Amino acid sequence: MRRTRLFEAALPLFMFLLLGCAPWHSVPPAPREPTYVPTASPSGVKAEGIYHTVSRSETLWRIAKTYAADLQSIAEINNIRDARDIKVGQRIFIPGATATKTVLGEGRGDTPCGPMSFTTREFIWPVQGRVISTFGIHDGLRYEGIEIAAPLGTPVKASGNGQVIYEGNLRGYGNLVILKHKNAYNTVYAYNQANLVSAGRKVNKGETIATVGNSGPASEPCLYFQVRERNQARNPLFFLP
Repeated sequence: MRRTRLFEAALPLFMFLLLGCAPWHSVPPAPREPTYVPTASPSGVKAEGIYHTVSRSETLWRIAKTYAADLQSIAEINNIRDARDIKVGQRIFIPGATATKTVLGEGRGDTPCGPMSFTTREFIWPVQGRVISTFGIHDGLRYEGIEIAAPLGTPVKASGNGQVIYEGNLRGYGNLVILKHKNAYNTVYAYNQANLVSAGRKVNKGETIATVGNSGPASEPCLYFQVRERNQARNPLFFLP
């Protein structure tokens, strides 16, 4: 009788130890967390900066220098692919600026801020279609990607060789795939109908990784696409051939 009581008293401890030593495959996996997530919603975030209206004889280089702003950033956020192609009266968004400034004329020995760069050999178009939303400022909001319209189910291609660092569903993005590339680049593919790759997989440029869908906030089937460098959003149109 005493042994029976001792066994009954020890049974809860025995069961605790038994469950605590259960095989690893019986333990529910930890929730998957993305190792990298875009910092802004596809639907835009409040833009920080001001608009400068181009006056006669002003150049994009002088405007950038006056505001101590990066010429490349100004060009990309305003979708200006040729620094010489600005017109009097054109409104140019200056990111980070808080007040308008007077742009002075060229001085002796003055040099441009440097040419704009285009990295069109790095990536390919993930889908062929019409760009229905561009990178930059729209109605006071900053958009960090582009939307490319394409029929529902169209294959989405990897823009470059890389590795899948996230695959899943995120609020605002729908079904989402993120690739990590060399030179600190990431590409983001969202609104997908279906994701066809899993996290950790290495993919080749042009390989199908998803299908075009409408799982995001877009009004029609399209791909939401971002290019990021060291977590900084870049204008995809400056990278696509």
